[in-house]
Amino acid sequence: MLEALPLSVAVVRPDGTLCYANAPAQRLAKVLHTDPELGITRLIGGTPAHERDPDCTNTDCEDRLVCADEFGKPLTVVRQWRRCGDTGLLSVTFRPAGNDHHLPGQGTDAATGVASLTGDPCDLLHTDKLATVGQLAAGMAHEINNPVCYVQSNLGTFRDYVNKLFGLLELADQLVHDPRRGAVERGKALDARKQAIDFATIVQDLPALLEESREGVERIRHIVQSLRDFSRADVNDSWQLYDVYRTLDSTLDIVRSVSDNYVQCTTSYEPLPLVECHPTELNQLFTNILINASQAIESNGHITISGRPLGTTHVQIDITDDGCGMDEQVLSHLFEPFFTTKGVGKGTGLGLPISYGIVKKHSGDIVVRSAPGRGTTFQITLPVKQPRPQQPQMEQ
Repeated sequence: MLEALPLSVAVVRPDGTLCYANAPAQRLAKVLHTDPELGITRLIGGTPAHERDPDCTNTDCEDRLVCADEFGKPLTVVRQWRRCGDTGLLSVTFRPAGNDHHLPGQGTDAATGVASLTGDPCDLLHTDKLATVGQLAAGMAHEINNPVCYVQSNLGTFRDYVNKLFGLLELADQLVHDPRRGAVERGKALDARKQAIDFATIVQDLPALLEESREGVERIRHIVQSLRDFSRADVNDSWQLYDVYRTLDSTLDIVRSVSDNYVQCTTSYEPLPLVECHPTELNQLFTNILINASQAIESNGHITISGRPLGTTHVQIDITDDGCGMDEQVLSHLFEPFFTTKGVGKGTGLGLPISYGIVKKHSGDIVVRSAPGRGTTFQITLPVKQPRPQQPQMEQ
């Protein structure tokens, strides 16, 4: 699991020596030294003293380490330390601070000056999907558990009803084959049994019970299918004409599982043409933005999603929340890889950079408007048709 994480993670013994480092940590270490073991040694050097104290009650902390790469250039690394239970071991995650030093697989957008992720886009997208799926797992488990619980309860009631109905049928069979009883006496016996089992309630409740259980099972199927569609690698995904609103609606089903009941979502959709896109990449784009929006809301918040055409060539999607908002300093770093304002273990800093890359891949634009205490709006503009490369003209 540590190898699959997009984070650089190492495990350190109480004496400060390395116990384990995952592949991303080793790649980061190679920036500091061609020998990854020596690079890791530099990264874990100067373990916080209070973290080495077994009597310390702190469970985690964060510090910064300034070290030099093999060319002598300074590299500032943010380290987040955490104790591994009662083992005495420490886990530490690393991420470069700021965008003054680019790691392999990073570049800078010449037009915007924003750090961007390069390399195999399918691998980066799939890595971010894995991180997001991990973030959604607990919410999904809770979301699935709700229908499972009431379906299980309904099945218990259904079993009780079936036993009572079988008893009634058995009595009816006995009365039919008993020549000693007349029709009136048989009717009274059946009426007495029906009253004993509350037959009228069973007749009224049983159809509703079955329909509610069917809806619960359908809800579980829909959740699992949505998560399955979201998490697949889609290496063969190709450009196709697709309904953007369909992507948004399926994304909302996923995001509602982690936003609890305090976030209300409303949509305002104007008719849109089909858009030439990679549907699952748009799914990833909207998921990242909606998860950030829901996490920015502390309680009783609201997310509004609207869509409208921009002439005949472009469409615009606005996602607005009334959460805590962001100041200018955070906005200036919003699309930098590994930048996150979330707590330890709660953010990878990959979601919005990946989203920025998806929009640019689709020849679109993304604008963010926000202010502290006033919420945030993500405005996404996409072309209806992707631009085609011009064919070179043949010389006469």
